[in-house]
Amino acid sequence: MKAIVIIAVALVVCVASYVVGYRAGTRKSLLEQDRQGLLVLTLGIHDAMEVTNWAKARSMVDTELLGFTRDYERHFGVPSGTDSFASRFARAKAAADQIERRMVPLSSITNFLPSNTKIRIGREKQ
Repeated sequence: MKAIVIIAVALVVCVASYVVGYRAGTRKSLLEQDRQGLLVLTLGIHDAMEVTNWAKARSMVDTELLGFTRDYERHFGVPSGTDSFASRFARAKAAADQIERRMVPLSSITNFLPSNTKIRIGREKQ
C-alpha cells in the first residue's frame, strides 16, 4: 500500500512539474516573439531612415535599435538557423555595433562632473 501511495505522489509531482515547466516555456516563447517583433520593426525604421537626413529621429531610432538588440541578445542569445529572424538579427547586431562605436563613452564626460558626483552603472533587477 505504501508503494502505491509513493508512486501516486511521485506521479502527481511529475505532472505538476511538467505543467509549471510548460507554462514557463510558453511565457518565454511569447516574450521572445514580442522582442523579435520590436527588433525587426525598429530595424525596418532604421533602414528606411538611413536614406534621410533627419538627425534627431535617426539618433532616437539608433538608440532603440541598440537597446532592443542588446536586450534580445542578453535574454535569448544570438539566434542561429536559417529563419528570417536570424538573418535580420545579424543585420541588427551589425548596425548596433556601429551605433555603439559612434556613441560617446561615459568616461569622456566624467572629467567635467564635480568630484562629489557618483555614477552607478548596473544591471536592472528582473
